[in-house]
Amino acid sequence: MTGYRGPAPGTSQGPLSPIRLSRTGDATATGGATAITGYVHTLTVQQRPPQEPAPWPHQVGVIPPAARSYQHRAESHRLRATADGGGTTVLTQLLTGMGGVGKTQLAADYARAVWSDTSTTGRLDILVWITASDRSSIVSGYVQAGIELCRADPNDPEQAARSFLAWLTPKGAAKPCRWLIVLDDVTDPDDLKGLWPPTSSCGRALVTTRRRDAALTSDGRHTVQVGLFTEDEALAYLTASLTRRNEPTDQLSTLAADLGHLPLALAQAAAYIVDADATVAGYRTLLADRTTTLAALAPDALPDDQALPLAAAWSLSIDRAETLRPIGLARPMLQLISLLDGNGIPPRRPDQLADTHLPGSSPRRS
Repeated sequence: MTGYRGPAPGTSQGPLSPIRLSRTGDATATGGATAITGYVHTLTVQQRPPQEPAPWPHQVGVIPPAARSYQHRAESHRLRATADGGGTTVLTQLLTGMGGVGKTQLAADYARAVWSDTSTTGRLDILVWITASDRSSIVSGYVQAGIELCRADPNDPEQAARSFLAWLTPKGAAKPCRWLIVLDDVTDPDDLKGLWPPTSSCGRALVTTRRRDAALTSDGRHTVQVGLFTEDEALAYLTASLTRRNEPTDQLSTLAADLGHLPLALAQAAAYIVDADATVAGYRTLLADRTTTLAALAPDALPDDQALPLAAAWSLSIDRAETLRPIGLARPMLQLISLLDGNGIPPRRPDQLADTHLPGSSPRRS
């Protein structure tokens, strides 16, 4: 505690000068209380008035921006076709696939399209985007939505989340709310126990995940499998990303094959080529050398056909970043960022602090 003016502790007289007090004890407050240790003359606590519900239409959470040279794919059409044919049926769709194939980008494109639809039949009132990498992130997203839309009490997160989910269900003669909830990057089906959006003729839910567990795909949920780029999609992506560079089509097609038609790897390669003003042929030479080196260093650590080319492309990009000003800062920054969640660390109750960890954020945007 700082800011005390008066005699030093343990004395009755002395100069009235600022001092610092330490070792005054610890205190823990729960349930919205305030705990302070040390000498306190006056404490004023102002109660925040309840927040008025946000008017519709209203968005909670941030939709990821569109990737450069984003490709509209067959999966996008399947998502929209299923939604258009859903009528009043409860509609929950799952985008499943390995990391790096573009699940988040497909979900974001779908969310933006639905949100911008102003037609009478397609217009949304509420859009909620949640990065659902663990249960606390899902709860935090629901709590934020509950605070903004139905005066949920943030001091009890689980209850606030349930209050929001209950609010989504139409009530009697109340005006129905047309909503879409996106749960991006679900990593464990157990995280959604008790947290699935409710059965409602007015709502839709979209989940992206690498998992294919029955716990996710049951209850009539529609699954859309997201795979690699087709040859045509990969070529179209590289052509759009490297426009005005007059690269031979055969070199672009070969580079796409070198990278296994994995969207994330192609994005890394295109960014490197543009930033370094390299040629596709020159990049392919660097990629081949790096792939050979990584395979020799870790022959058993990369189990699938896409992991090794992606690791090689990522490694080249890091080396390139290390040469940019401030020189040598890229790797230390990546080491720091790896300890943080790129979507924010969800708040925890005081009784959970002992178990607090820093979730990793290695690149898993899919």
